[in-house]
Formats: sequence, structure tokens, C-alpha cells
Amino acid sequence: MDLDQGYGFVNLIRLIPAPIKRFAAKLLPARAVSRLRETLSGNDYTPWMVSRENPLITSFRRRVSGKNPHLHRIVVHLTDHCNLNCRGCTHFSNIAKPAFADVDQFEREFEQLARTFSGITEIYLLGGEPLLHPEVARFLPIARRAFPESRINLMSNGILVPRMGHGFWTAMRENSIHLVCDLYPVGLDIQAIERLTSEHGVELEWTDPREDFFKLPIDLTGSQDAEESFRACGGVNNCVIVRDGRLYPCAYVAYSDIFAGRFGIEGMEPTEADSISLFEGHHPYEIYDFLCDPVPWCRFCDVESVSTYQWERSKRTIDEWVDAPRGNDP
Repeated sequence: MDLDQGYGFVNLIRLIPAPIKRFAAKLLPARAVSRLRETLSGNDYTPWMVSRENPLITSFRRRVSGKNPHLHRIVVHLTDHCNLNCRGCTHFSNIAKPAFADVDQFEREFEQLARTFSGITEIYLLGGEPLLHPEVARFLPIARRAFPESRINLMSNGILVPRMGHGFWTAMRENSIHLVCDLYPVGLDIQAIERLTSEHGVELEWTDPREDFFKLPIDLTGSQDAEESFRACGGVNNCVIVRDGRLYPCAYVAYSDIFAGRFGIEGMEPTEADSISLFEGHHPYEIYDFLCDPVPWCRFCDVESVSTYQWERSKRTIDEWVDAPRGNDP
């Protein structure tokens, strides 16, 4: 169900008699009732990249059909580092040391994801720059076997695309992997990339031009309201990430150790409370509910101060992620 269909479904719900709604409320979990109230009051609640389903559909899946939850999007790094030095990278790839995903670990994670979720709408394999991984082609059939119905995107900055060999293109085509290339202002040979993908029968998608980036300031004091930051983050940095067998709500949380290590900041690394394990026997809906709620690390995100800036190469200085102190400003 897409968002337009979801809103139509909401309009239909508004026609249901009040006694029936009250009876349904007794059957639904408290979280679903709360979200439904927000939806019907005009605050159309969607847990963003966790789910695009109407809360009633999720509750039916949980309480009636017995099916595992459905996840809208998940992201996994094939590399942490990148060959394009973007200012203020939200994955901290411009300050990350070279790190490559392990194929066997990736396979274990995806097999477990398939046991946990009834499906995932879209999967992003990225980084960093995934084409830096010398075994990138090996990850593609693993992801496809685990999720035969999902849209799987390999997201690249495009720089290395013309250098990829026959094995890469074969794996992309045979596993129906979409190549999504960022349109950074770096002089890519767009026609050459389009010609290559066409010749190899691979679906290609370009992002919108990446001329403007957003800056989501990190509050080093950790004094933000975690609940408010999480709720305001829907269109900013909310995207479930799997790293080392654990699920995180976004890249800032998952890779904050890179940021903290680079600038010598103590107390900012994620704790166990900031993620949930895929392998410790959690019920699928326990994992789903965890992803729909804020984590303690959200207190470091100053979502109210989000700003935009033009893309440029990074100087790798902390001000790319942190706003200058505002003194005694109210």
C-alpha cells in the first residue's frame, strides 16, 4: 500500500461508527491505538522507513494473520569508507578508515532478516562507496536469495562504474539489482554510464542532482529531547541500518563511533540500548517496535537546527557536523 492508498484507507476509517472503533481499540495494542489517534486527528503518522503501512494493517498482521512485520527499507554498508570526500557525510564515510563487509557475516545477517521480517520493500547496499569492495559481486545473489520480491539497490557515486568487470555486471543483471547513482557535481560521464548499463541489461536510476546537502547538527552535550528528536527526524536521517548483527535506527547512531573516534569525543559511542540484536532471540515484533521508538542516542541530534548547504569537498573538521556554540542566545 502506498501513501496515497493509505490516506484513502484513513478516510474510510473515519466512516466507521464510534462503538465499533471503541471495540477495536480494546483489541489493538496501545501503540497502535496511539498512532491511529494521531492519524485520525490529522497528524498522519507514518514510522517513515520502518513501515509505510497504516497502523491498522500492521495490527492485523500482528494480531490476526500471525505474519511477521514488514519492513519498508533497510541499509547495509559494503564499505565504510569512500572515494568521494563529501563535506558533512551523514555516514561519516569521509572520516572512516577503510573497512569492508565480510561476505559470510552478510549472509548470516540476511538469512536472519528473512526469518524476522515477512518482507522488505527496498534494500540499499551502499557505504561509503560499495564499488570499492573487491568482492562486491558476491553480495548480490545472497541478498536476492533472502528477499526474492524486494527491490534491491546498489547505490554508488558512479565514479568507479566504468571500471567494473564482467562478473559484476553479470551478478547485477542475473539478480535484478538496480544501480542507483548519485548526481554529485563531480563531472561524471553520464552517457558512458548509461551506455554500460544498457549494454549489460542492468536497470539504472539517477538521484536528483546532489547540489544541496542538509546538515543535521550533532549536539555534543546530548541535551536534546530524544523523543522529540526522533519524531522530527522522519525526512532527515531515519533509515534502519544493519551493522555487525544489530539493527540501528539511522546512520548517525550506527556509525557514531567513527565520529567520536576521529575527534576524541567520549560518551558518544552507541550503547546496547541504541540498537537491537538480530541473533539474540527477540520476537520479530519486539524488533519492529524497537525500531519505531527513539533510542537514547537521539539526544545528540539537534533536529530543530537542520540547515542546508551547497555540496563541496570536506576539510574533515568537526564543524561540518557540529554547530558553533550559541552562547547565551535564548
